[in-house]
Amino acid sequence: MKRKLVSILAVLLCLGACTQAEDERGSAFKLQEAAGHGQEASDRAKDEILAMEEVISVRGIQYKEEMVMAMHVKQVDRFQLKDVRKKAFDRIKALYPDYTIHISTDKKIYKELEDAENKVKAGNLSEKELEKTIKVIEKHSKG
Repeated sequence: MKRKLVSILAVLLCLGACTQAEDERGSAFKLQEAAGHGQEASDRAKDEILAMEEVISVRGIQYKEEMVMAMHVKQVDRFQLKDVRKKAFDRIKALYPDYTIHISTDKKIYKELEDAENKVKAGNLSEKELEKTIKVIEKHSKG
């Protein structure tokens, strides 16, 4: 009985520590005005995804009607990543039914999108390079 109580207490402490550290919700990195590449849809999609309880931060870019998004999910919600991805996909698809949307929870994809966003914001990415970057990230997200 004592052993069981210690185990439960340890699990509760871990969960509390994880959620306490992740309670600080990040904001979406907005590209709209600085980009000049028509990133309005991806910025709106970021707001929609960020409104989800499970999501801490989100990154994403678009090229024409193709959108790639990656989100950082709270540690306690990482047990339901498939459901969180589907929920985010459904929300974005409802906003942009004609878009091809890719949503990932992979940290590598998140980092690649962060780098791409920074290049877009700095104006260091041409339209052709943006299209190529999206294709590469899509390829990586498929495995």
